[in-house]
Amino acid sequence: MVAHDLLRELEGRGVRLAVQEGRLVARAPQGAVTPELAAQIKAHKGELLRALQTGEGEPLARLPESLVRLVRAAAGNHLNRPGFLPGGIVPNLGEYVLTCAALYACGFDPEKQVADLWAARGAWAV
Repeated sequence: MVAHDLLRELEGRGVRLAVQEGRLVARAPQGAVTPELAAQIKAHKGELLRALQTGEGEPLARLPESLVRLVRAAAGNHLNRPGFLPGGIVPNLGEYVLTCAALYACGFDPEKQVADLWAARGAWAV
């Protein structure tokens, strides 16, 4: 999981890592890679190479269109009501949907966020 977290940190700083001819190559704005980050990259080079070669560092998939519509409805404040979900009641379905979408976009447990969005969509459709 270190490689995934490190890739996210680097991505947030504008650093792009790639594998070229079996070597790890970085492209970054000047000053984006601190000495500490450089040391972490060096320490986890093998793990980073494997993650990039297997696609772990790739961006998240776009949400399905029905979930995109749900997020747009929440952003338009059309879901400002309680939501009855399988795990319990949320006081504001729109805020819940936007939180799940934001966490998904950050890469925080994306499978759970998508499952929660599907549950919210079910509550919206009722």
